[in-house]
Amino acid sequence: MVNHRVVLHGESAMLLSCAAGPCLFGTAFLALELLPPLPLWNAAFRVLPAGLLLIAIRPALPHGIWWSRMTVLGVLNFSGFFGMQALAAHRLPGGVVATISAAQCIVVPFIVLMFGQRVGLRQFTVPLLGLFGVGLLVLRGDTRLDVVGVAAAGALALFSSTGMVLTRRWGVPPNTHPVSAVAWQMLAGGVILLPLAGALEGPPPTLTYDQFLATAWLAIAATAVAFAFFFGGLFHGVEATTASRLMLLGPVVAVTLGWSFAGERLTFLQISGILLVLAAQFGGLEQRGAAWQLRMPSGLAPLAHRIRHPYHAGT
Repeated sequence: MVNHRVVLHGESAMLLSCAAGPCLFGTAFLALELLPPLPLWNAAFRVLPAGLLLIAIRPALPHGIWWSRMTVLGVLNFSGFFGMQALAAHRLPGGVVATISAAQCIVVPFIVLMFGQRVGLRQFTVPLLGLFGVGLLVLRGDTRLDVVGVAAAGALALFSSTGMVLTRRWGVPPNTHPVSAVAWQMLAGGVILLPLAGALEGPPPTLTYDQFLATAWLAIAATAVAFAFFFGGLFHGVEATTASRLMLLGPVVAVTLGWSFAGERLTFLQISGILLVLAAQFGGLEQRGAAWQLRMPSGLAPLAHRIRHPYHAGT
């Protein structure tokens, strides 16, 4: 007989573990303000040491098809993500970038549906609430838009969404610890970022003591630990649709830290935005056996099966 209390406790623990990742991501905004204006080098200094740290903790090498899979995920989750983030940040205010990138919570359910998995109706509707909350939290009335910047932020959301779904779908290689799988992604992304940073931003910068400490925090806490928690939740059963909503907690933490440590004031609209984001977290939790579900049209099913499920992938 299954002990449902134990099962629910385990699910709650994984959910909290997964949520810890975006909360740590949110701390990056304060640290990034101390770094030189070289976003690609900042990303490389952040991702590559994080991958080296995790692989030192759980040393392992990919094998077979996992070499290509980790490269794909490294591009989607790290080099592509941070590259588009850097381009968008140069052309748009941070609030606009945060809001457009937060749209990944709307994109993820559609990608999951394309792979033939059933998706509860509220997984399409509740994220809109959270996205509206992020907009209230970070957008300003005098915002100006740039076409290239908006396209980059949109690509950032698409990379993040696709990487999240594939990370959940492919899972962890046989007999491999999840930390090793996360490290492979980071190392692949970091190796790709290095030549891009050198070509577009010149030689690596010399960091001051404060910048070194900020970079260390970004690499260790806001990247290595954060992604280990976040992807660990995905590997252990947290659905991609749920994880995508948890990512909305990042801007909430960033704004809260700005209010706590940087002397920023929270307006009524920002407080309302925080409450909407939190409401989206609880509103998106579906009951077991929920009746209202959507499935992908059968004609698109062959496309979904081109990327095979990890349990059928073998090597």
